[in-house]
Amino acid sequence: MTDARFPERYLSDRRVLRLEPDVFRGWVLATAWSVSNRTDGIVLDDDLPLLPFMPENGPMTLVERGLWSQTEKGWRIEDFEQTQTSKHDLEVLDNMRRAQRQKKARQRATKSSGPSFSDVPGDSTGGPYPGTSRGRVPEDKTGQERTGRDEGKWFDEETGEITDPAPSVQASWGARSCAVCGAEIPGYSPVPWCANQDDEHNRYRTAAA
Repeated sequence: MTDARFPERYLSDRRVLRLEPDVFRGWVLATAWSVSNRTDGIVLDDDLPLLPFMPENGPMTLVERGLWSQTEKGWRIEDFEQTQTSKHDLEVLDNMRRAQRQKKARQRATKSSGPSFSDVPGDSTGGPYPGTSRGRVPEDKTGQERTGRDEGKWFDEETGEITDPAPSVQASWGARSCAVCGAEIPGYSPVPWCANQDDEHNRYRTAAA
C-alpha cells in the first residue's frame, strides 16, 4: 500500500489556505493519484479527466498559487519531491519486500522438509534398522519383545516334536534372531535359523524342509 502525505506545514501555508474548497480537494486528490500511479508529480493533459473532483479551473488556479507548474505536455505538482515518495524509492521498497517474502518462503520450505518423529512402535526414525524401535529386538515390528523361540507354541520339549509349521521368513534390513535358540543371524539370511548343528536345530531344519 502506498500513501500520500500531507505535511504539517501546509496548515500554515498561505498558498494552501487561500484555495477554494473544491480546488483544495482536487489538489489533495491529484497528489494522492500521482503517488498511487507513480508519476512523480507529473499530470499529463490526458490525465486531467482521471483526477477525482478536480474542477475545470483547478489546474490554472493551482499554477497561480504556486502549487502546480505548467509543462509542455501537462502539469507538475510542486513540492512533490520534498513531500512524497518517488517512483524509484517505491520500487526499492517493493524489491525489499519481495526479497523478504522469498526468504521466508525458503525458511518455511526448509522447516517442512526436516525429519519427522513418531511414537508408533516400530515406526521410530531413531531405530537402528527400518521396522525396529529402541529397546526392541530387531525385526520385531509389532513392538513386542522376542525370546528367540517359543517352545510352548511349536516345539515340544519332552518329545522333540514340531507341533506347528515353521514360521515364514520375514524380510528385514538388519540382524534377526534364530527361530530355535534366539542367536543373532544376518538379516539377509534366507532361513530363520543359525548355523548350529545340534539336535534341536537339525530337527527344526528337517521339519521346515
